Amino acid sequence: MKKVLSILLMLILLVSFSAFTLAQQYTLPGSLPGGIVYNNIGLSGEIMLNINVTLVNTAPYPKYVLVNPRYDFRVLRGNGSEYFYNYRTSTGALERVVSRELLSKSVNYFVGFWLAPYETVVVNFKITKNSSYYVPLLDFKSACGDIGKLTSLTYENGTLVSAVVNNNGGLDKLICGSIYPQLINKPIFLSIHSMFPILDKNIRVIKYDGFVDFRITNIPNMNSTDKMFHVFFAVVQPVIFLNGKTYDYRPNFTMTYQDYLKKFVWEYSGVGSPQVKPVNSTTPKTNLFKLTDRLLSGIKVSSPHRISPKSYHSPNFPVWVVFMGEKIDITYRISWNNDSGR
Repeated sequence: MKKVLSILLMLILLVSFSAFTLAQQYTLPGSLPGGIVYNNIGLSGEIMLNINVTLVNTAPYPKYVLVNPRYDFRVLRGNGSEYFYNYRTSTGALERVVSRELLSKSVNYFVGFWLAPYETVVVNFKITKNSSYYVPLLDFKSACGDIGKLTSLTYENGTLVSAVVNNNGGLDKLICGSIYPQLINKPIFLSIHSMFPILDKNIRVIKYDGFVDFRITNIPNMNSTDKMFHVFFAVVQPVIFLNGKTYDYRPNFTMTYQDYLKKFVWEYSGVGSPQVKPVNSTTPKTNLFKLTDRLLSGIKVSSPHRISPKSYHSPNFPVWVVFMGEKIDITYRISWNNDSGR
């Protein structure tokens, strides 16, 4: 009888163990609970930032300042009891927590904070890991298309147990190309006016300073024990502050965007740079009219002045070439100062 009970107990344990075996499947591209979306090589990008902004109210009366609730913020005065923050639930939805002190001072049911007459205050704005901003990353494009690409991975307890390969190819193209680090993101441009579109001339931004963290994660490798898949790609600086100073890049960037386009892509891909033919700008000779700097009346006129369009988006922003297994954090500091206000 004891032997039978022990066999039954063993069977129950085996069934229980198999029921709790952790199996997880990733399609490429795909998404996970919590709003995590990744591209066709398993990469997900998210931005976290932390910025202190100094504002002043130059008016002789109080002003109520409205805030974008996508940011956490805390007014750095008194005991810091005026605050608002976000957090992401297991379903990916953003929930918010507002302090009682902030609510008690709200106006017309809008979230914000008061500035007293002639008051200068520092406000801390954050987007944290708990409510990070997911960056849509571009898919990797192969010279072979999707032929030979892994499209689905299945793990059990962190170990890869199966992989699906797209093999719907013909008899041609035994070898169809090599992989070079393609750009997988586009920069977001922010200016002092887009960040602080304040119509009230009495509320002035004096300065801001802080840092940005750009985290790129290889999702299928994230929870696996063998970490067997590696990715090779390039990224540009994710958020470019047009009016501000950017410094202290960690790790240091590999090259500029201009160098990446003009030199690196053609050299590394082995294709060779395209040859640009010179444009024939010669004009036929004619004696009908001769160019002169005088009008028909004989009055001399000045030569026309060429006005070049103002460029706001410099092509010299940083580019990182990355070869990684699990994840990388690219961080940099930002600052802007205008003592005379906006």
